[in-house]
Amino acid sequence: MYGASRSLLRLSSRLAREGIAVTVVLPHEGPLVQKLQENSVNVVVQKSLPVIERQKVGSFIGILKLLFDFLVSTFSLLQLIKRFKPDLVHTMTSVILSPGPAAKLARIPHVWHVREFFGEFGGLWTHYQKYMLWLSTRIICVSTPVAAQFDHFKGTEQILVVHNGFPASEFLDVTTDRVEQFRGKHAPPGVQYLIGVIGRIKFQRKGQEVFVRSARLLRERFPDARFLCIGSPYPGNESHLVNLLRLVEELDLEGYVQYTGEVEDIKAAIKALDVVVLASAQPEPFGGVVIEAMALARPVVATGIGGSLEQVVDGVTGYLVEPGDPVAMADGIEKLLVSADRRRLFGQNGRERYLEKFEFEQFYQIILNLYEQVASRGWRDNQKPEVRHSVSKRWW
Repeated sequence: MYGASRSLLRLSSRLAREGIAVTVVLPHEGPLVQKLQENSVNVVVQKSLPVIERQKVGSFIGILKLLFDFLVSTFSLLQLIKRFKPDLVHTMTSVILSPGPAAKLARIPHVWHVREFFGEFGGLWTHYQKYMLWLSTRIICVSTPVAAQFDHFKGTEQILVVHNGFPASEFLDVTTDRVEQFRGKHAPPGVQYLIGVIGRIKFQRKGQEVFVRSARLLRERFPDARFLCIGSPYPGNESHLVNLLRLVEELDLEGYVQYTGEVEDIKAAIKALDVVVLASAQPEPFGGVVIEAMALARPVVATGIGGSLEQVVDGVTGYLVEPGDPVAMADGIEKLLVSADRRRLFGQNGRERYLEKFEFEQFYQIILNLYEQVASRGWRDNQKPEVRHSVSKRWW
């Protein structure tokens, strides 16, 4: 499960605990289904749910299949809406096509959550953003850089920025034993520092190659450090892992740079790190690992693009560096490694900033208020609110 899935789980579970009827529609089975059901959330798996994926739109047959799924899914969702009778529909990612049209046909409000960048799609984005605006009562963007993709962001109240929220309770039980277990595995005797980059293994996009090259620049000064690449490639992108291991070998960094694969206890892993690095050479909408590091009082070195600009305060909670620049990344890491006091101070500053800006309760109350506003206004702001006879709200 990745950021959007975890955000969906947190939000729908909290709504369900507060007595609000929620139905979640997912495109396939998986761990998210089980976790939602464990939290008393009703789940419908609709395999026709059309999700924009590169492999689907890369061929004529794939595009035809996507269009067919779009029609089938829109009809199926419309039938589900008629049975469930929600007050609104909330699409949790911008790459799912059918909920917006289904909500519009049912004449109920639709909230669309945008967690992605579309700059690489050029002219297609010009048309797609119009499609999204036409079908949405409100559009929620996870950061200002994401919202700025929309041509008229500053001229409309239809688009708003709501940073993702992370419950403080998720970080309370990260015990010393769990942290020491991770360090014991990756920091044998003689190793003093652990520096880690966490995320999908994907060159250029996630920047692991820049991270490895920065490690090469720091090896002579910090022989007692270890650089960890935590994560795995997305199915179909295994070549990126091959390239990563080959680069480590070419730079003679075997052992100094380690590939861990997926880590089950990721919070303990983050807390075990002395420095957390976000190396992405392309902008992250709102990197969850940065917030998790801040919540666990770890200093961060992040590329100064995308959502990082609203997360990291340069020189206060960590350092922002130029993307794609191993020298700048190595410099930011070095500034933290040479001073335990600075690491401690930046970590504490990050923890305080997380509690003030990015804790879940603030996010939840904003979303709840937004739901109340759009549900009471009906499909259009100037439309007379529809009279509803149910006592409790039903949000999908």
